[in-house]
Amino acid sequence: MCVSLSYKYTTIFHFLFKSNSPNMVDLDWQTKMVHSNMPPKSPKLSLPDNNIPIPLRQNDITAASSPICAAYDNYLRLPELRALWASNDFPNWANEPILKPTLHALEITFRLLATVLSDPRPYINKREWTRRVESLATAQIQIIAMLCEDEEENPETRGTTPPVSDINGFIAQSRSYSEESLLPRLATWHKSKDVARRILDSVEYQMMRCTYTLGLGEANLAGKKIFLYDAVCRPSEIHSLETTPFDYVGNCENKTLHATQQIAECWTRAVRKLLERVAESVERKTLEKAARECHAVERIWKLLTEVEDVHVMMDPEDFLRLKKELGMMRNCGEMVAFCFRSRELVEVARMCRDLRQKVPEILEVEVDPTGGPGMMEAAMKVYSEKEKRNGFEKVHVLQGMQAIEVAMKRFFYAYKQVVAVMMGSSEADNGFTQIFLEPTYFPSLDAAKTFLAYYWENNNQNVVPC
Repeated sequence: MCVSLSYKYTTIFHFLFKSNSPNMVDLDWQTKMVHSNMPPKSPKLSLPDNNIPIPLRQNDITAASSPICAAYDNYLRLPELRALWASNDFPNWANEPILKPTLHALEITFRLLATVLSDPRPYINKREWTRRVESLATAQIQIIAMLCEDEEENPETRGTTPPVSDINGFIAQSRSYSEESLLPRLATWHKSKDVARRILDSVEYQMMRCTYTLGLGEANLAGKKIFLYDAVCRPSEIHSLETTPFDYVGNCENKTLHATQQIAECWTRAVRKLLERVAESVERKTLEKAARECHAVERIWKLLTEVEDVHVMMDPEDFLRLKKELGMMRNCGEMVAFCFRSRELVEVARMCRDLRQKVPEILEVEVDPTGGPGMMEAAMKVYSEKEKRNGFEKVHVLQGMQAIEVAMKRFFYAYKQVVAVMMGSSEADNGFTQIFLEPTYFPSLDAAKTFLAYYWENNNQNVVPC
């Protein structure tokens, strides 16, 4: 038995708010509460005559001061990395601004693996370190393969990827894999050959659905086209950015911290470009494409969480000594968490939060300046009529946006815990709490689901909505 939409929503609001309903929401609860248990004269809060300003919590996500951010950029060699990201070597390749920094992150991961395995300290846990870095490399390869698949499925970018055979006049090389990447060399080193070969197997497996392979030395059993890894990634230039201004301190954790933060910055740049595409896709009404891009952003936030988790493998004493040598927490009298020194990360967090401004456009309603329930009703309609007018595409992109919020807040919560583990709980609350404890970015969607859940929980009639 089906009911019409108008009847259904009339039933919902009748059920929730009509006064003669046995399961109604009591709208007079405030009056009853006031007159039932309160004394006739309640004590008043007396304030001093002089007005004391009450500080308001700043909900905006802000970066550190300019000198601190500049010191962070110089430590990670970000000006040089940004120049590589901005280079447009393949004008006909639309996905270059997204894939290039992800390949940089992957190559830096190979360098991190070499750093861990060549670490001379006898007291570090190399076995677990190796497992963590391998897991990190595998997770990155999975996302890179997903981005390549989505590019091939998109009619606007299909066929524009630069394989060896047919982009800009490149001819097939005698060697079918990268000559500059560290991974093929790691596959021949006795300390790393096992883990390197497993990573190569991951490349072969994850790129299975693509029409080309990455060209890192994987088996390429299908004989697919070879991606121009060296031309796109420029591994030799990436490895030239390995040095830091603090190499003189002689602390082995300096290289691991430097590499992990460079990996995070590369993926943060990819997220930023993806978020720009989400906004473009919503404006063009290509909502299924926007949904894919939203879920890619969600996966990258989870990857960033895994990157930061690597820090717990660092030796506590060496890391705290490095913290002192780098001045990580206190610069110019300012106490700032390391992640808030990244302008890119802060901007990406703001862009993720501002996705809520796209909800009215997706729902095709205007925002009611008086705070009316128009957006909530439109969201309920989309959730209930997802099979009409491609409504499922709207559901997909809205769910993707909320998934981004969850993944982002989870990142900052996990970052707070990592800081507590590595530096102590006294330095673990530097702006994180306000991010993952603030209300949902999508209150209309939250209200719509709350109403629908309440309706279905209390509806005794087995009615299937059309």
